[in-house]
Amino acid sequence: MRKSIKKLFAIMLAAAMAVGLTACGGSGEQSSEQQKESQASSDGNTNESKESSGSAEADREPITLNVATIVSMSWNDYSDNTVAEYIRDKFGITFNVQDISGNKEALMASGDLPDIFIIEADEVLPLIESGFILPLDELMEKHDATSCFFPPAKLEETMDFQRKNVFQSDHIYGIMGYDYGGLGASLGTQQWGLNVDWERYSQLGYPELDADVDQIYKLLVDMVNLNPTTENGLQVYAIAYPTIGMRGNSLYSGHSLGYYPITDYAHVNCKTQEISLIYTDPESDIWQYNHMYWKLHQDGLLDPDSINANPENEFDNNSLKAVNGQYVATLYHDITGNATATKASEGVAGGFEFIPLKGCTVDGTFEISEENLGKGVGNLRCISSKTKYADRIMEFMKWWYTPEGSRILTTGVEGDTWNYVDGVPTLTEEAKVAKYEGQSNDYYFSSGIRFGWNGGTGEPHPDGYSVNLFDEQSYLLEYASAMEKDVAAHYGMTMTEKVIEMHDKGELYDHDFLNGNATAAVNTLPDDLQRILNTVDTQMYEGMAACITEAKTEEEYFQMRDDLIKAVKETGMDKVNEWFLTTYNAALNEE
Repeated sequence: MRKSIKKLFAIMLAAAMAVGLTACGGSGEQSSEQQKESQASSDGNTNESKESSGSAEADREPITLNVATIVSMSWNDYSDNTVAEYIRDKFGITFNVQDISGNKEALMASGDLPDIFIIEADEVLPLIESGFILPLDELMEKHDATSCFFPPAKLEETMDFQRKNVFQSDHIYGIMGYDYGGLGASLGTQQWGLNVDWERYSQLGYPELDADVDQIYKLLVDMVNLNPTTENGLQVYAIAYPTIGMRGNSLYSGHSLGYYPITDYAHVNCKTQEISLIYTDPESDIWQYNHMYWKLHQDGLLDPDSINANPENEFDNNSLKAVNGQYVATLYHDITGNATATKASEGVAGGFEFIPLKGCTVDGTFEISEENLGKGVGNLRCISSKTKYADRIMEFMKWWYTPEGSRILTTGVEGDTWNYVDGVPTLTEEAKVAKYEGQSNDYYFSSGIRFGWNGGTGEPHPDGYSVNLFDEQSYLLEYASAMEKDVAAHYGMTMTEKVIEMHDKGELYDHDFLNGNATAAVNTLPDDLQRILNTVDTQMYEGMAACITEAKTEEEYFQMRDDLIKAVKETGMDKVNEWFLTTYNAALNEE
């Protein structure tokens, strides 16, 4: 979801909550006195006076909690699944889940605050400012829950980071998941970087490349030349021009050349750890790729529709062309996801596969340094200031963020979807088939493995295996697509394992050296500079496309490039760059 949309939703959500308070209060009916009491809770109390009583019997009184979530799930349609039954037995809690990911108008009309929000981190500030969610510090302390939410070794440091950079407050207002890294829930099929048509790549003999745009250009041309048209006579292109404006240019270009985007306009070289101000540096990764797009356009191999399309709706056209076999590569894997899924459903060893170039940067899969544990910014789980059950929710979330709770919420209940076999947590055949078949399998829903709840800990389980057993490489490979099995057969390992092997040899890079405080500090520009950047983004997107389509010679291309860089500097891009460097270095040097 783009940032502008998220900000719009945050405003809508705050407005909806205001309507809800005026209409009929929160979970159940509330008097004006109860509303005042709830508002007091948002200033630091834990809503304890609204709990039924302090007795164990009262704590176990069955309750229903309303959850508003951006994570699409059909929990209400399968409320008797095995995981839900386990939660009812253990906590006396039943959930009523409202998917607000694509139904925000219904939320605005509902008039009720939920008990729990699951929202994006950058949507939380309006809810804090309006007093619609509780500060959690005292609740976490009361329930001895802090160690379940953050890496214990750096608890206070991580919580201070969250307060400053996420909540901009003296309090913690939401809980986000964290991950220890390592082998992830993937066979390394598609990710940021160069993703190629595996069948054509195979026909060329699996050439190994460096993180070099000239080598990438040659590979793309060679793959197109194998079959310049599809079986249906459609023209084959090397690649599409980046979507979603300058954000797309930034995201598409960095990883394959060894960079990582800190912001849309500033990347870090993950080999040298030096900052690259990509808009105004003619040697930056976006300009290297723009030059490659110019050459492909001269060759007739850059999809012209992708250049001319509106950057907001270009995605669907490109996705369809990928399904039709009209692209041999992409730097943005979502464009080719449908094409890869189609090949998998047909049992064909084809689709788009990530290729680790020597010297590229790869997301995920590696162990996260102790310095950066817990400093990611993702989805948040927040407690409504209008709930009657803050303590019950915190008790549940504490369990949710333990390895035990995370395994049940992702994998199902022991004895149902998995068992220990000779000390090894092992999925049942029924569960494996259900996960693979998905929605066509009734057990996929009735066992609870469909839902996952999008949260919890990435901490290894004490038994040494993933909390989510469906993340294990053994399961993923057993139910891999024909292409994924072909990739593993070629390399003698899965692509995820291949990436880790290359990383261990120093042949590619991660970005875990980045300082969480510094990267968080530069992701929100002052308003005056944001206005400058908005203007520059339009100049850059239109100007870079013009360089590709209007320059007749390479000399003319470079002149247009230099003129565009001069123009955006005159607009004020140098001021944005200066603010970035000053702010980044100041945060980096904070004690």
